[in-house]
Amino acid sequence: METKNLRILISGGGTGGHIFPAVSIANAIKEQYPTCEILFVGANGRMEMEKVPAAGYKIVGLPIQGLYRSLTFKNFTVLKNLFKSLSMAKKIINDFRPDIAIGVGGYASAPVLYQAAKKKIPTLIQEQNSYAGITNKILGKRCNKVCVAYDHMEKFFPASKIVMTGNPVRQNLQSIPNHSAEAYEYFHLSPKKKTILIIGGSLGARTINQSILSNLEILYRTHKNDLQVIWQTGKFYIDNIKKETASLPIENIVITDFIGRMDYAYSIADLVISRAGASSISELSLLRKPCLLVPSPNVSEDHQTKNAMALVERNAATMVTDKEAPIRLMIETIALIQNDHQLRSLQANIGYFARPYADKSIANEVFKLIGLPTIDLTPPKVEPEEPCTPITEHQSEEPIVYKEDNISVAKKESAIQDETSSLQRQYFFLGIGGIGMSAIARYFHQRGHLVGGYDLTCTPLTKALEEEGINIHYEDNISRIPVRFMDRDNTTVIYTPAIPADMSEKEFFTKGGFTLLKRSEILGELTHGQKALCVAGTHGKTTTSTLLAHLLHQREQGVNAFLGGISKNYQSNLLVSNSSHDVVVEADEYDRSFLRLHPFMSIITAVDADHLDIYGTHENLLQGFADYTANIQEEGVLIVKKGLPLQPNTKKSVRIYTYSANEVADYYAENITVEDGRLYFDFISPKGRLEKVELGVPVLINVENAVAAMAMAQLNGVSDAILRSAVASFAGSKRRFDRQVNGAKVVYMDDYAHHPAEIETCIQSIRYLYPDKKICGVFQPHLYSRTKDFAKDFAASLSKLDDIILLEIYPAREKPIKGVNAALIAKHIKHTNKMVLSEKEALVKELKNHTFDVLLTIGAGNIDQLVPQVTQYVQSLNTP
Repeated sequence: METKNLRILISGGGTGGHIFPAVSIANAIKEQYPTCEILFVGANGRMEMEKVPAAGYKIVGLPIQGLYRSLTFKNFTVLKNLFKSLSMAKKIINDFRPDIAIGVGGYASAPVLYQAAKKKIPTLIQEQNSYAGITNKILGKRCNKVCVAYDHMEKFFPASKIVMTGNPVRQNLQSIPNHSAEAYEYFHLSPKKKTILIIGGSLGARTINQSILSNLEILYRTHKNDLQVIWQTGKFYIDNIKKETASLPIENIVITDFIGRMDYAYSIADLVISRAGASSISELSLLRKPCLLVPSPNVSEDHQTKNAMALVERNAATMVTDKEAPIRLMIETIALIQNDHQLRSLQANIGYFARPYADKSIANEVFKLIGLPTIDLTPPKVEPEEPCTPITEHQSEEPIVYKEDNISVAKKESAIQDETSSLQRQYFFLGIGGIGMSAIARYFHQRGHLVGGYDLTCTPLTKALEEEGINIHYEDNISRIPVRFMDRDNTTVIYTPAIPADMSEKEFFTKGGFTLLKRSEILGELTHGQKALCVAGTHGKTTTSTLLAHLLHQREQGVNAFLGGISKNYQSNLLVSNSSHDVVVEADEYDRSFLRLHPFMSIITAVDADHLDIYGTHENLLQGFADYTANIQEEGVLIVKKGLPLQPNTKKSVRIYTYSANEVADYYAENITVEDGRLYFDFISPKGRLEKVELGVPVLINVENAVAAMAMAQLNGVSDAILRSAVASFAGSKRRFDRQVNGAKVVYMDDYAHHPAEIETCIQSIRYLYPDKKICGVFQPHLYSRTKDFAKDFAASLSKLDDIILLEIYPAREKPIKGVNAALIAKHIKHTNKMVLSEKEALVKELKNHTFDVLLTIGAGNIDQLVPQVTQYVQSLNTP
């Protein structure tokens, strides 16, 4: 493309929060390609029609306007103007012939980007807020790229289109000095006092102004010797405020309608009180200014509250609602400005949201879409000591080397340890007994952080945590929370989705302004920027990830791992290494948690329909997995089970491999044999054949899991010798084909299977080992919703047993569903050797009425609590 003929169309506006970023993007494009032609399209009567020409760009206006919220005939005019704007936008595009159309939000974006997309012109949206507006959500389905400033925007836009760029800020703010003597002189203020900067936008903020005015005496009388204030009132309020304060001794307060030198004001501000517009937050983040936000309630879809909460949830800002401000704003301001520890914490954490090159990053996305060279924004790199070896589709003689910016892998002491250095000191877990939660709790505890938590039930796992020194209580009672965890400035609360929203302890932490993070969010934090080796799938991921961790642990540098089960080799769900930057993670699809991970490599084991209470349909679940694959890093790897109905959405540089236990693939097994209760197979890979590998847990399905784990381990440099010995020594995970009794008369196995496909695989594997034995299965369904969705499928799988005992449903987080119970499954089971046991505690007594060679307990609920007594009973059957 000849850049002299380059044409860029930018649409949107309405507020400074849209206009300033739009102009910054235009400037960044012009800086790189000075001869390009840029045309803006705005809405007639809006401020962009004045501000854009003032910035040196041509703009065309459309008659478009917003709908009135009340029922009124005026909306007919609005609709008429919409159709007129669509027609005008089409003509503008036909006449201007842009190479790309950019939307920055505001009324004019809709018709322009809609018409551009129709004509197959590349389109890009810049979404400034943490909660996307209706227009951008609609346009996001059609556009090519969406540039965002906040995490977790995949709930609004396709994950594959999202690029984290941040919001552009005013260029004169990029490099202002801190506590500049010139700035103090400009405002006639003292460098010996702390400075509060109050801004409500150029037009002002009524609530903020009234709240400050009604409590002004506190500032000029009580704190005149230690505090000073710069107060931008806005032009609508200045006259009244000047009149109200004319006779007051306010020498420590500067009152102005507009701050011309905002760079100076920011320079000396120790605390900023502000609305929560996207541009304001971007500026505060870039400058790392502690802030108290008062979101405006008068913006569409309450954007500002959602923007503010994105910071509050990371302890990067404090917030007072507009309704609370008249009473609380001054109280919170004084308390915060006097708390140096909290100011430092806010200053450190808000930097997470800073994107100093946002305008150039967005410009680069524009250039990529139209095939032009991009701006080099990469800081100097320190290359890894070992060169990276690319892998072709069927050749992997050398392991893939993970490349990191700015930090040499060889010099990095511990990837995960460094990642947590900026996190808070105390961690309180709601649902600490969950397998994933407990691994993170153990991690922080091992790193020297203070850890405590709540769980509904005392289990062997929570007892183990208590023995390790972690404080746990089992009653939802605020008074049971240890006092040391009530310091909101130094405590992060981590919760599992199974915790109900109305739980009193969660409500206490939420209303108290604590930082609350989902388990998936904190896991994303811990693995962010690391070499994450993830295992995803609706079943099989726990065994596969645990085996993968076991294989990598045999290397000299070891591995870090957050596992979804208790490894029987290590009696833990956590492995920590101070010399490895690799981290094995079980990627959980429930609640779309895995979308918070950004793997370097990932395995996908299965994509059967599950969690339909979250996804709605199997198609939506498959889309969730496709979105997950889009998160795999550049030059990474996807290893997927052959034959899955999945269309990966990976980046072009990601290598994709298949694996299988029963057919030819990139990695597969051959010559599977069982000899004297031991299972062997040949491992076939692009590197060659590894013959007669013994599988430590001799269950047929584990061959498939082993092939996947060995494939990823080999790609990470694990030798054949380690592969052979480690697979043989693998003891498995608790509750995954967990043989409790291996008696001469009766065998007892316990398994976590809770999905029809898992149960069928489990039964098939046991039949393979014990082909002529009578198998009795005890199944506890997990969740009412899953039982409702898959009752017939559960019945079909369980019908492959010789004898079935059904326990009642374990509800976990759910309320009962009328007509959904264990009997719903029982009525679809084909044979007559079936029953429903209403009281699980009576299981051992009931087992005495059954004869069997193999007993199997299955389920993800609390059936595991019965394992010790069932084990004791089965052992008695083997006693002469």
